[in-house]
Amino acid sequence: MSGNQQWGPPPPPQGYYAPALQPYYGPPPSAPQYGWGPMPPQQRPPKRGKAGLVFALLALIAAGGLVIAVKILQSGSDDAATTSPVPTTRYTPLPPRSPSVPVATTAPTQPPPTTKSTPPPLSQTDPLKYIATHRLYKSGPMRSVNCKESKGGLRTVSAAGGYYKTIKACLDRAWPRQVSASGARFQAPALIVFNTHAQSPCGDSDRGLSFYCSSNHSIYMRASNEVAGWKQNPAFTRALATHTVAHEYAHAMQESTGIMAAYTRARYQQGTQAGRLEMNRRMELQASCLGNVFLGSNRSSYPITGEAYRQWLYIVNNSGDINPNIPADHGTTASHGYWSRGGFTARNPSKCNTYSAGPAKVR
Repeated sequence: MSGNQQWGPPPPPQGYYAPALQPYYGPPPSAPQYGWGPMPPQQRPPKRGKAGLVFALLALIAAGGLVIAVKILQSGSDDAATTSPVPTTRYTPLPPRSPSVPVATTAPTQPPPTTKSTPPPLSQTDPLKYIATHRLYKSGPMRSVNCKESKGGLRTVSAAGGYYKTIKACLDRAWPRQVSASGARFQAPALIVFNTHAQSPCGDSDRGLSFYCSSNHSIYMRASNEVAGWKQNPAFTRALATHTVAHEYAHAMQESTGIMAAYTRARYQQGTQAGRLEMNRRMELQASCLGNVFLGSNRSSYPITGEAYRQWLYIVNNSGDINPNIPADHGTTASHGYWSRGGFTARNPSKCNTYSAGPAKVR
């Protein structure tokens, strides 16, 4: 699908705020605009003297406080028909501009054509009905691909690139069966890792955020977010990186199955801004649900257990439209937690039909 809006102008700037990474030793700095939630579960910190505590707090304040958000959307949306990139993660304050440092790029792959019948063309059906009755929901439970976490961690940009590639390789093996069973043709997206700044056919990521671009079917991951977070809380950062890659990959699968194109048309058909925002929430909540179907199906081999599980649970239960000054286009924290946990537990896309859910489930 083209990066140009075919049925109308691109949506207005939108936003999505999620939990922040907080230090071990105290409450976060004052930053209500980022929607601080409860303290994520942490291991008991080691004892430290008063001088060490004061020094750490002063260092934090001097740095302005490190903030890691799971999915901040400041301009444009994950709608592949917009001309701006789809941001996913952000850290504040942003570091000084530095040249883009591509770390890892994997080219899309194309399996042999499927022999299964395909759904009716989108042009011949109502877009909402097309999504709500899509055969993806009948593709069955996702099978484990025995995915294992990269042992390299996310200490450096290069290591983060390797971490993303490991997750992406698992996703490349997990999704073909589901997409083929839905009557569509699987195509793995490319993965492009950058440091602080990237350009794509969908736009220039001036804010240095991770995003999916449909014009070249590619996921763009900003590694510096996780590198910064790793210094404060490795367990949180691992859960955040894993969730982010799985979510963006789910957008690529929405594109491959025709759901993204149908969403774009359905959104344009809405007569009110409230209706358009609801369409956007349904699309985003579905992506989080589908991403967590993958995580749940591989939970026996991928270590989302113990502390990592507690951090993942904190992320999914505290992500959503928190900033009241930003249009509500991604769903409340309650909605995000509901759909994410549902996908993780069921391991089946049948639990991700946000387009058949009542409005109360996609607020």
